[in-house]
Amino acid sequence: MNWEGDGSSLDPIVIDQVETLPLFIKISRSRSYYQIKNLVIDKLICRNAQNISIENCTIKHLVIEGCENLTLLNNTILKLKIVFTRGSTFIDNKFAQIDKLKQNYYTTQGNPLVGQVLNPLTCCLSFIAVSMLLSRTPIWFIGLISLGLLLYLNFSAFIKQKRIQDKPDNTYVNNMEV
Repeated sequence: MNWEGDGSSLDPIVIDQVETLPLFIKISRSRSYYQIKNLVIDKLICRNAQNISIENCTIKHLVIEGCENLTLLNNTILKLKIVFTRGSTFIDNKFAQIDKLKQNYYTTQGNPLVGQVLNPLTCCLSFIAVSMLLSRTPIWFIGLISLGLLLYLNFSAFIKQKRIQDKPDNTYVNNMEV
């Protein structure tokens, strides 16, 4: 988009030109440094990103998922959805609506899928694993594949929970809900 800056900590990508701004901005899987300032933005999604500074903006819909080291300073945000984000700073912002992930999202640390036992995918994989392993057909190994998928889902949920717990909490200073 021809914004100035190379994305390093000394020369962040600066987004402040209204004439080239699309209605929808998505910053995903980035460790580059961004500085977004003095804009009116319809929708901004920051997903698995780091090092973003948003200052003096009006944002209709802001989604922050899996981010770290974000700074929001003096913004007006109509709808904020924040999920799996820690280590960020929110100062002097005005929020109309905030959707946060509950702190106790997983019921136990040892098995994060316990709270999702009735999840259709978990039930289906469990049924396939048990029925195929107990069957006396030549395709019994499909049960092992289903069992492997169940273990993978459990392990990935545990790793996501652990990654979020290791980060410092978000800092909120002088924010208000309108």
